[in-house]
Amino acid sequence: MFPFRSRRSNLTRRLSKATRRGVAGCSMQTGDVTVLLKKLQDAQLDTLAKAVESRGREPTGCVLLPYKEEPHLLCCQTWRWPDLRSVDEIRRLPSCRSKVDKVYVCCNPYHWSRICVPDCPPPPYSRTNEEMLRPEDRAPSEVPLLCRDSYLGSFTTNGDTPSNPSEWCKLAYWELSERVGPLFSVDRPCFNVFGDVAHPDGLSLETLAMTGQRNGYRGGGDGRGGRSPPPDAAVQRTRCKIGLGVTLSREEDSCVWVYNRSDNPIFVNSATLDVAPPPEQSHMLVACHQPTRVPADHCLCVYDPHKAAQNYGWTFTHPIYGPVDPNSIRISFVKGWGQKYSRREIKSCPCWLEILLAPCR
Repeated sequence: MFPFRSRRSNLTRRLSKATRRGVAGCSMQTGDVTVLLKKLQDAQLDTLAKAVESRGREPTGCVLLPYKEEPHLLCCQTWRWPDLRSVDEIRRLPSCRSKVDKVYVCCNPYHWSRICVPDCPPPPYSRTNEEMLRPEDRAPSEVPLLCRDSYLGSFTTNGDTPSNPSEWCKLAYWELSERVGPLFSVDRPCFNVFGDVAHPDGLSLETLAMTGQRNGYRGGGDGRGGRSPPPDAAVQRTRCKIGLGVTLSREEDSCVWVYNRSDNPIFVNSATLDVAPPPEQSHMLVACHQPTRVPADHCLCVYDPHKAAQNYGWTFTHPIYGPVDPNSIRISFVKGWGQKYSRREIKSCPCWLEILLAPCR
């Protein structure tokens, strides 16, 4: 029996050591954590220790406890976010297999993501110099609405994989102004995009870039393949910082959530996150499209079909010029763009994703 006690004591010490590091400057009472650890079985302690020590990089299972005392809040405060105040501030990762019920809840802190609350709403729509939005400088989803239908039709059939009836989006990976590799079809509700992490259940940007470099395939701004130039040094540095990357999840209500699982922020722009102009000004105003910063370990609803319909709701009576595709989401890793940054447009960002949602495609 002594070896079993020794193993349990060792696991508890490992978790307590991580606890002291995690709650520096926090008013968390150590006694609460001690009581919680005593409720866990040895296998649960082992799972929790692996999750905490690997900081979520090692896949681990659920750690279930009765929901009544909100133990998942205590675990997240202890090992991840000392300033967390309420369970309303966190959201379960799609990879968590435990069922949502009122009896048990998963206490693995790395099965949760903190909900991002933007600092402030995007700036209002303003007049934009047409020279700053030249067609040749735009991503495929940034073409004027007048020609969007015909252009996007050619974009999705330019030699890439054929349309999948069950797909809900396609992914285009860009490095600066060059698209890398073909469009990637996504038909699973939950999908992972990694940086340099080799993982079987998602898309590795490092592997995609190396394959494109080896085969000489880069999509380019016009969607045509071409000889691949050596990657920019800034691109390589940024790609190395992506790590676990992002998880894309299409919920039952058709909303799309992005979970930032890397150690660095991401910057997101979509129709949901923009602010629509007044109807009387829709014929002369162009969206500024400032991105929303999503910190590491945070999540954000980046597409809500109802809000997108309000913002760009297919109700304009005048042609709108500028990047207005309501079914496109753009994510830049590590580096931001726009008025607050040296990069004025996303095509100046080293590594970024374009998510082309299926409804219009």
